Amino acid sequence: MPRIKKLLVANRNEIARRILRAAKPLGLSTVAVYSEADAKALHVQEADEAYCIGPAPSLESYLRIDKLIETALKAGADAIHPGYGFVSESPAFAQACADAGILLVGPTPQAIADMADKARAKEIAQQAGLPCIPGFSVNNSETNASVADLMEAAQRIGYPVMIKALAGGGGRGMRLVNSEAEFASQLHSAQLEAKNAFNDDRVMLEKAIINPRHIEIQVLADTFGHAVHLGERDCSVQRRHQKIVEEAPSPAVNAKLRAEMGEAALKLVHATHYVGAGTVEFLLDAHGDFYFIEMNTRLQVEHGVTEAITGIDLVQWQLRIASGEHLTLQQSDINFTGHAMQGRLCAEDPARDFMPQTGPVLAWQSDPHSRCDHALEVGGEVSPWYDSLLAKVIVHAENRVAACEKLADAFGRTVLVGFEHNALYLQRIASHPVFQGGDFGTGFLAAHADALLKPQVFEDECAVAAAFLAFEQNAMQGAWPSALSGFSSTRALPRPLKLKAQGKPQSVKVSQTLQGYQVDGVGGQLVQLAHWNCTMLNGSSLVKTVANGRFAQYTVIFSGNGVWVQRWLNPQALYVEDETLIGAAALAEGVFQPLVSSPMNGKITQVLVQPGQQLQPGDVLVCLEAMKMEHRITAKTAAIVEQVYVKAGDQMKLKQTMLQLGQIHNKQT
Repeated sequence: MPRIKKLLVANRNEIARRILRAAKPLGLSTVAVYSEADAKALHVQEADEAYCIGPAPSLESYLRIDKLIETALKAGADAIHPGYGFVSESPAFAQACADAGILLVGPTPQAIADMADKARAKEIAQQAGLPCIPGFSVNNSETNASVADLMEAAQRIGYPVMIKALAGGGGRGMRLVNSEAEFASQLHSAQLEAKNAFNDDRVMLEKAIINPRHIEIQVLADTFGHAVHLGERDCSVQRRHQKIVEEAPSPAVNAKLRAEMGEAALKLVHATHYVGAGTVEFLLDAHGDFYFIEMNTRLQVEHGVTEAITGIDLVQWQLRIASGEHLTLQQSDINFTGHAMQGRLCAEDPARDFMPQTGPVLAWQSDPHSRCDHALEVGGEVSPWYDSLLAKVIVHAENRVAACEKLADAFGRTVLVGFEHNALYLQRIASHPVFQGGDFGTGFLAAHADALLKPQVFEDECAVAAAFLAFEQNAMQGAWPSALSGFSSTRALPRPLKLKAQGKPQSVKVSQTLQGYQVDGVGGQLVQLAHWNCTMLNGSSLVKTVANGRFAQYTVIFSGNGVWVQRWLNPQALYVEDETLIGAAALAEGVFQPLVSSPMNGKITQVLVQPGQQLQPGDVLVCLEAMKMEHRITAKTAAIVEQVYVKAGDQMKLKQTMLQLGQIHNKQT
């Protein structure tokens, strides 16, 4: 009988879904936890049971050890899988599980504590015979060394040096110092970041290895002292010590070096009496020498690339080992097939120094030929409360060159609309000749930033957006098209528009042609949109057209005062805002018009207001579908909703009344 019967997953998003998928074939009942912000999340829907553990902030929910233990006991769960992040490397959480009689899918509290303290981890690694980077730390101390002592140690080690948070991980609390002149300021910055991230500002120093490769070894160990390694992953593509693209195997590691690094990793496993899945991380220099840097006592974000080349389900083995099973794999059983890569799709804007983004998921489609671990769905929302990681796109191919091409293609086939993200950046990394050549280190992204962050040209997308916005305005004014290919009435054309795209204003004119539209003024050019064909697809519009001789298809979605446009095989969408009516009188001659009528024949798809609701200019009232295009009916001025006469599904006729509005009168004081 397995020791685990009911598993609580103490995490969210794509890793929670990954664990749930692994648990169900093993016959385990599953329990999800969620914050108030995640009440409708996919992991909540997919678990057998789900419990709210607090408000949106992680400090009040996913990091509340007491709430997690209380919920596990309440649900009758006999085991908890922490995933990664949150409490996954917390000795206090591991101890709380033990005290409550709950199995932790992971190592012992002591092993977690030993590896969480970077100075202690380095000491254990040295005693086990692992090569370590020369450095300095205050051993067995709860306080930091003085600034003077640290500066003296840095001078002794020799610049450049790396300041590292003792309790750190994930690149937080880490700073590269090139000279004594910048040491004090970088130390202050590292300590402040470490304090905020880990509530511990202690640091250590290490000799900095410039532009190394970041290589990690995946290990599995059971409770009976048996352990194997599953080869390496190369995590050298990093930005500010945060991994962006990972791969297995590494192009810099041959069979001999792999065996040496694997043997070193297993020495640490046995020295710590480690149990479960873990990762031993090394830096590899240009001479082929490697140095221990840390051990992650949890499942890694990038575990999927190892699964791809070995065919071994790491999460299921975590669960089986925690259940008390013997690890039946022998080192000779571990074989590697092909090459795998992973790109981390994140809600961040590369054009704005990777600023985190939030917003609605208006369209989402991953590449059907690749593995994609995610928790996205149309209608969902990317909130500001958690990590920006949205999805992990994982490809597996016969060789590394093919894997590069497959990863680039996978991001080209990714459709994600509603906010800025880094899919184009990832596609460019996979396509870059230096990356494809395989000879690079952790400085790759910084060295090639100009090429990877080059602004995208969106002239065709902007022209398509202009045509849609002109189409919308004409439809609202009664110049309704008789066919999808263009406008039936030309009395309102050419249509002048004031647009804003990528923060830049543009004045354009849209005209009807026999085959589509003509847009004048996009980037100072004239764009002909010929053979225009538009169909509705899952709430968005799919446009096929020839722009100045270039055939392409586009996903177009109305949002706010503009439209999102994404060209097929280009993962970056463009948002084009219509500023034509901004500042103009909302009503002709200033006369308030209380009745909102349908500007066309069509079907109501959404009613977004209710009686008593106050409106501002531009607020969407209803959405109307006609001729396979969806149109937003918006408020022209500030008003209050008095009556709603329609509901979703109603068929509308031209000029049929939908709503009645009332004026908002400002009180005199």
